[in-house]
Amino acid sequence: MINIKAHNLNEAWRKAFITLFEMGGKTDNQKYFSDELIVFEIEDNDTSSFDPLFPMSQEDLALICDFIVTGKNEEAVVHETTKIYHHRMFDEPRSQVEYMVKVLNYDEPMGDAQISLWDKHLDQDFFYSPCTLVLWARRKHGYLEFHTHSHSSDAYKKLLMNLAEFSSFHRYLSGRVDSKVGTYYHIIDSCHIHFEDYDKALALYQQLRFGESQ
Repeated sequence: MINIKAHNLNEAWRKAFITLFEMGGKTDNQKYFSDELIVFEIEDNDTSSFDPLFPMSQEDLALICDFIVTGKNEEAVVHETTKIYHHRMFDEPRSQVEYMVKVLNYDEPMGDAQISLWDKHLDQDFFYSPCTLVLWARRKHGYLEFHTHSHSSDAYKKLLMNLAEFSSFHRYLSGRVDSKVGTYYHIIDSCHIHFEDYDKALALYQQLRFGESQ
C-alpha cells in the first residue's frame, strides 16, 4: 500500500508514478510491471493547469474536466468512460448529483451523500465499464471533503486525468452546497503500470526523477 500526500494534483501524479515505477518488477503476472493499492490525500485539487509531461494534451484534459460537470462538447471528449460517468451522475430521472446535493444540505450529516457509478446490468464484461465506482462527500467546518474510490487506474496514461476529472466535480459540488473546497481523497485498489508501456514509462520516469530526456 502506498500513501501519497500532496499539495496539488500534479505533485500527486508525479509522486505516485515515481513510487510505482521504483517498486516495479515484483508482480506475479505479465500484464502489470507495477501494481499497488494507493491512497491519495490532496490539499489543493485545482484543475487550472496540468503537468506537461503527462501523456495527454492540456486541451483534452481541460475538456474532460469541463464535460464531467457540464456535459458540453461530448463528441470531442477522448475518454469514453468519462461520458458514462457524467450521464450516470447527472441524468434524470433520479439524478444522483441532485440527491447528493439534497443530502449534503441537511442540517445533520448523512452517510449516503454518495454516487454509485457501477451498473451490474450493463458493466459486467463490458469493455468501457467504469473504473471509478463510488463518489462520497461530507461537509466539515464549512469545507466539503470529497472521496473517490476506483478499482483501478493506469498511472502512466490515465491517473492524472482521473484525479483531475473528479476533482473538477468536487469543486463544482462545493459550489452547489455553499462550502469551501476541502481535502480531496482518492483510493485506487489497483494503480498500475503496464508491461506494454514499459519503455515509454521508463523514459517518463527518467524525466520526472532525474530531469533526463531520452
